[in-house]
This record gives sequence, structure tokens and C-alpha cells, in this order.
Amino acid sequence: MQLLPTATYLGNNLTTCQTDGIWTSVTTYSQENLPNVSLHAHENPHITMLLAGATLEKRQRSECYRQAGEAVFFHAGEPHQNSKTVPGSQNFNIEFTPGFLEAYDLTENHIGHAICVNPLAAIAFLRAYRQLLHKDHNTGDSITMAVLGLFGTRENAGGRPPGWVGKITELLHDRWNEQVSLRELSVETGTHPVTISKYFPRYFGCTLSEYMRKLRVMNSIALIKNTPYRLTRIAHESGFADQAHFTRAFKQVTGFLPKEYRAT
Repeated sequence: MQLLPTATYLGNNLTTCQTDGIWTSVTTYSQENLPNVSLHAHENPHITMLLAGATLEKRQRSECYRQAGEAVFFHAGEPHQNSKTVPGSQNFNIEFTPGFLEAYDLTENHIGHAICVNPLAAIAFLRAYRQLLHKDHNTGDSITMAVLGLFGTRENAGGRPPGWVGKITELLHDRWNEQVSLRELSVETGTHPVTISKYFPRYFGCTLSEYMRKLRVMNSIALIKNTPYRLTRIAHESGFADQAHFTRAFKQVTGFLPKEYRAT
């Protein structure tokens, strides 16, 4: 098995930056440098945010088709392989050195768990990616804050979330481009509307409408990057009333205009 050293990925690295114990890089995959299917691992734990394209990811106990808009965590030395990678795929990688983990009193498991319980974590990394593209003296801190900002929400909401939180999360992600009402959430989860209304911001970090807006934006990324659809069509397929509404929401959530992100 191949063990890749710091900031090294199977692909063409366009940008590599090191700050505050974090290595960030942007990797692209063309027809000529698609990753082979042999097992490999990385020296440090890292997060990969899929900016464009798709790939079939295989690990020891799982196999999953990943596409643009997803964020994935890998432990240091964790064997995995990629196949059927779409030419033109692009990844944003955030790699953590032992010094970073020590400085912030974190473990690999802390980071992996934070991503697992934050279904919209990819949005934070997309904003960090924008910071990398528009480098200034705050870029390093912005990327660090994107990671540290994941530690909260459900963990700080007071113990283990009740069962209805997971049910609502699954329902909203299944119906991300539909209009889902409070009454439907109540009926589907068997939870009183008052309970949902009172505790939703505590466990989701925002209101229902804000969460759905972020979810639609996150799911629109694959349509922007992986299809030739016009933005008007993407807006409607993503559940927005019109392109103007979609453009405002995308800019607010990611920091990019949709056409700007498509061009990156």
C-alpha cells in the first residue's frame, strides 16, 4: 500500500498552502491523471471537500459514490481507493498536522465525529476554499475557524440529541428540494410541533427555513459543476422560486455567486 506524504494527493495539485498546522490544497483529475484503484493512505488525517465531479470511494468496510458538494474525513494511515473518477473532478483538501491537533487539544476522532454530526459541514469548507482563492492576511485564521466552528451545535445542545432530531435530519435531506412543513415534520416524527419549534434551532444551529436554504445550496453544487444546465433550471430543480432567489442564497451561504463558482 502506498503511504502519501504531507500535502500529496493522487492528482494534479494546483494550490498548496500551509498555515497554523493546516495544509490546504486543490487537486484536479484529468483523463491523464485519474487515480488508480490501488490502496493508498495519507500520512496525516485530512478532510476532502469535493468541489466538482464524482468518484467511487472504497474503504475497508464501505463503498460510497461521492459527488460534488460532499465533505469526507480520512484518518491518518486509513487505507482507501478511488475508481470511476469523473475527468474534471476537483477536490479541496484540508490536512492536519500533529502540531495542529495538539495546539487545539483535538484528536482525529474529534474531527471525524464533528463532520459526521454536521450534515452541512461541506458549506464551511466551501467558504474556506473561497478564502484560499482570495488570499489575504486572514486566510489562515479563516480556514482554522471553518474547522473549529464545527465543534458545537448538537454537542453543545445538552447531551445526546433526542430521536426526532435524526428523523428530521433524514427527512429533510431526502426531500431537500421540496417544501416540507412543520406539520409534516410533526406527523412523520410523532413529535409535537411546539417541541420541534422550540428545540430546532438548538440542535440544527438555525431556523428550519435557513437549514433548508443551506441544504438546497449544498445540493445545487453538483448541478452547477457536473451538468451543463442553465442556472435558471438549477434554481428550480433545487427548490428555489427563481434564479434571483437562488443567486442570493448561494452567495449568502457560500460566499460565491453561482456563475463564479461554476467558473472556478
